[in-house]
Amino acid sequence: TLESQNGSAKISPSQLRERCLLPLQMALESKNTKLGQTALTGMQKLLCEDRFVGGVTMEVEVLEKQLLSQMLEAIRVTPSLHEDLQVEVMKVLLCITYSPNFDINGDSILRIAEVCIETYVSSCHQRSINTAVRATLSQILGDLTLQLRHRQEGADGDEVTALPLHRRDISPTSQALCEDVVTVLTVFCEKLESVDSGNQLLQLLYLECILSMLSSCPPTMHLSRGFTDLVWKQLCPSLVAIMGNPVNDKTIASHHGYMGAPDRDRFSDRLSLG
Repeated sequence: TLESQNGSAKISPSQLRERCLLPLQMALESKNTKLGQTALTGMQKLLCEDRFVGGVTMEVEVLEKQLLSQMLEAIRVTPSLHEDLQVEVMKVLLCITYSPNFDINGDSILRIAEVCIETYVSSCHQRSINTAVRATLSQILGDLTLQLRHRQEGADGDEVTALPLHRRDISPTSQALCEDVVTVLTVFCEKLESVDSGNQLLQLLYLECILSMLSSCPPTMHLSRGFTDLVWKQLCPSLVAIMGNPVNDKTIASHHGYMGAPDRDRFSDRLSLG
């Protein structure tokens, strides 16, 4: 067993993960559905045990040895998997964020989101993965802004409530979280701006991601200059572009101001008679 290897030598959580994740990764990359299901079940169980995630006394680890990095490496094949396995991977990604030592910040959220987006692009025509990706992104993005809300309410109130997801208090300050929220929102606004206008499914995904964050933002978010600049200078123009310009787009007509040709003719006749 893992405990009996190397005598009484202590094995770090990152070493345990590395040893256990390699065969699970190989099983997932085999593209065999049964092996893949077993591998993903194993990953979810791994994330539930303190000896793998480090417990509350987790030592500082270099980036490539951290839980998120190792898990993302193990599931890097996700976009090319069968849709049933892709849905299970989304569950694994959520399990990562539920880990008590998951450091919720802008960088980690964006790394997880990138896997979701790549999977969505490869399989968005499949309803099950379409729904799973959208739900996963909505959850993790909402958690980031809710963490900021909690931080600010905890700092302003007399009593500090429980941390979201019951995670250990390893999150950054309110100011750092606010900057992370703006950073993540900026990335999704840029994605929305750059996506081809004909790809409405991808547009919808980015819009839902932005909405998930905005709807969970604390009411003090407008005090951030970076946030207000982002909304007015980048997000609003993108939304206007998506809705179209009635002056240039002849398919758009105002319900109040539009007159068809017969109406215009009758109106001109009345003016001439008047």
